[in-house]
Amino acid sequence: MARKDPQVSRRKFLAGVAVASGATAVPPAQAATAASTSAAPRRPSALPPTMHVAAAETGTPKELPRIGGVPGSDFMVDVIKTLDIKYLPSNPASSFRAIH
Repeated sequence: MARKDPQVSRRKFLAGVAVASGATAVPPAQAATAASTSAAPRRPSALPPTMHVAAAETGTPKELPRIGGVPGSDFMVDVIKTLDIKYLPSNPASSFRAIH
């Protein structure tokens, strides 16, 4: 099967694509003036916080309810003592509440 020669060269094709993309990226002047003539009320970009939101962001947070039931902390303390692990360096501060 014979290879067909392209009608448009690669350079002409890429130049046409560049011109077409540039033309579509720039909006026409008529569309810009038509949009500015319609006096739509402008909404603020950020709404002021309500009283509830302001209190939640500035006030002290409520203490979370503790989970009922028997925690496994007694077992974990027993395991730590049995394995003779030094407790303080092995326990990160984020888990103090979980063990007690």
